[in-house]
Amino acid sequence: MRPGPGGQNERVVSYARPASSEGLKDPVEALGSMVRASIIGYLRTSGPAGRAEISRALELNPNTVVKTLVSLYNAGLLVSDPPLGEARQGQRVTYRVNNPAVTEMYLQLGQAIGEV
Repeated sequence: MRPGPGGQNERVVSYARPASSEGLKDPVEALGSMVRASIIGYLRTSGPAGRAEISRALELNPNTVVKTLVSLYNAGLLVSDPPLGEARQGQRVTYRVNNPAVTEMYLQLGQAIGEV
């Protein structure tokens, strides 16, 4: 609380969520950076790709790409071939967008901001 006009205390809201934000926390966290958005955009337009190809195409540090791909995979927004838990060391893994999950996330975000 902080002093308001006339010396009365008023609440300070430090975190606000829209009333219709049920289920939005995960999508917001999943797409919370331009790197994540760029990787999803690249894979949507270019099709399945490996880590090195994504890194070169987007001019991103390979370590950043690896961390981001794992994050997007764990959020359910990407699918890998082979699945990450089954890939052997040194085996090429390709990633593609889980279009139904990304579309659902887009719709939830659109509803939260009143666009859909």
